[in-house]
Amino acid sequence: MLIQKGYDYIFKGPCNVRKIKGKILIKGIEIEDQINLDDYFSIVPIEDSEIQTNCQPIDKIQHLGWEELILNISNTQGTILLLGDTDSGKTYFSTIAKNLVNSVNIDADVGQSTYFLPTFISSSNSYLEFFGSISPSTNFRLHAQLTTKMFEKIKSKITIIDTDGWITGFKAFQHKLELIYCIDPDYIITFNEKIINFFPENIKKKIILVKRAPIFLEKNRIKRILYRKLKYVNYFKDSKEFKIEYEALFGKRIAENLILSWNETLQISPEEPCYGYYIYKEDLKGLLLGLTLHGKVIGAGFIKNINDEYITISTPVDQFTGIIPSNISLNDNFEDKKIKIQKC
Repeated sequence: MLIQKGYDYIFKGPCNVRKIKGKILIKGIEIEDQINLDDYFSIVPIEDSEIQTNCQPIDKIQHLGWEELILNISNTQGTILLLGDTDSGKTYFSTIAKNLVNSVNIDADVGQSTYFLPTFISSSNSYLEFFGSISPSTNFRLHAQLTTKMFEKIKSKITIIDTDGWITGFKAFQHKLELIYCIDPDYIITFNEKIINFFPENIKKKIILVKRAPIFLEKNRIKRILYRKLKYVNYFKDSKEFKIEYEALFGKRIAENLILSWNETLQISPEEPCYGYYIYKEDLKGLLLGLTLHGKVIGAGFIKNINDEYITISTPVDQFTGIIPSNISLNDNFEDKKIKIQKC
């Protein structure tokens, strides 16, 4: 099959691609011989080339120019913040950059995590911060603080921060503005022209508008739920069980269903009279947890069983000294749901 420079060729896997002659890139990697691929991907010919493939052809589009932009930025180096709505191409762009110029990537999309589990902010060099929710809207200032904390630890010559697709509404704008002011990126790459006008002039000077990804990258709601489920299944498949005391996680018990937690009363049923906050006890089974070792986030666990004295935690982590609860619970099929701690 002949492919021409100036176009991006979209295919669907699983399949393999073999280069016969010429020069081609796939996800920022120059292919010398043959590569096996899953799902959707694009082939970018650097010159007129010939390939052999059993992949399903999907589309042929005008070249997006992402690779050239990444190479130009790599000459000056710096920090790149990616902004765009859901499925606009942010993660695919950051993958190309990692492969093409060896960038260090931070994945701040807590709903569709690339490098670790949902609810975590993670990096391509294995640093973790635990946010505890699948949307930054739960606490957008905490999300910005944790992303900034990770950036300050691992920033390199070229650092790319891949953000979530939450860009609609005033709080979403506040969140993105807070990220920009905390991180102070050298470049802001956006895939959505309409959001540019909302920013002040000093920020607009940093913005580069690029063509958004073709539709092949889009995930519908069902695909997103399945993506998260598979992440949980693969991570927890070799888990061990640990028993910890009930009060080590929830705080001091002051009555049968009443706990003093972080100087607030937490009731594990909504029965009257109700004091402080309450949560349904059945929601605590499956509760996703961030695990720490001497203050450093090292992995995840979930509550397998719970009784009046002990909590059983399931995790592949061998040792941990701290536990951070989330607002996400997993059922027996590793499907997640948001749980609520409600005020009485």
